[in-house]
Amino acid sequence: MPRLDNSIDIKAPVDRVFGYIADAAAHPEWVKWTKRADITSLEHKGVGATTAEVMQVGPKKENIETLTTEFKDGQFFTRRNTRGMEMTSRLSVLPFGDGTKVAWSVDYVPPMGGMGKLMDMLFMERLFDQLMKDSLTNLKERLETAR
Repeated sequence: MPRLDNSIDIKAPVDRVFGYIADAAAHPEWVKWTKRADITSLEHKGVGATTAEVMQVGPKKENIETLTTEFKDGQFFTRRNTRGMEMTSRLSVLPFGDGTKVAWSVDYVPPMGGMGKLMDMLFMERLFDQLMKDSLTNLKERLETAR
């Protein structure tokens, strides 16, 4: 199972950063592969919260569903796909100087079995990693320029 890890420093308070990244409905604003995200549970945040999303890594869009499996307010959360591409994403925040460090890890299983593993080695892992880095840059720009 490939794993991607990236982080970024953002000049914004931890509570503001965490509040924004923990809001799944806001993910299409900054997560490059999330094209749509609808919260499907009564609770919007916390363990047990669920979403229905449209994800795109490469040329194909895919409907996915997620479940929040870990949540510590103001610190971290983990979401696991329960439909679509097998993937677990964990975002955490830490105070860092006058701002916040955001750390993001993604574990995933390439779709399409053996052929998917080959595609992953050839280009998907690099593409996914670049989309992740671009997403963190989007997040930084949104939070540092917001008033």
